[in-house]
Amino acid sequence: MIQLTTAARQEIDRLRRRQKQPDAICRLNLQPSSCAEWAYALSLEPALGGAEDQIYEFDGIQLVVERSLLARIQGLKIDFAEDLTGGAFRFNNPLATESCRCGAAFATR
Repeated sequence: MIQLTTAARQEIDRLRRRQKQPDAICRLNLQPSSCAEWAYALSLEPALGGAEDQIYEFDGIQLVVERSLLARIQGLKIDFAEDLTGGAFRFNNPLATESCRCGAAFATR
């Protein structure tokens, strides 16, 4: 299961409205990273994914993840927070054995 906090849901909704895509879904993907093994990537897409995707529903926000990635992110909690350097999504992955300083990249064993 993946968790999406209220702050993260509000920020995704704000981004959808700002980009004039009120019905867009949010895709969570993993990309190779130079800091650690993987980096999280969130993007808005106009339509639902395919049969290979897992869809999570959070108060009108649909988060889509390719099923092949779930073994690396089970229990992931996605939050959004603002600080002196600006706002950013925060990822808390209980399966991560290490992560980079900014928390956007991680490795598992």
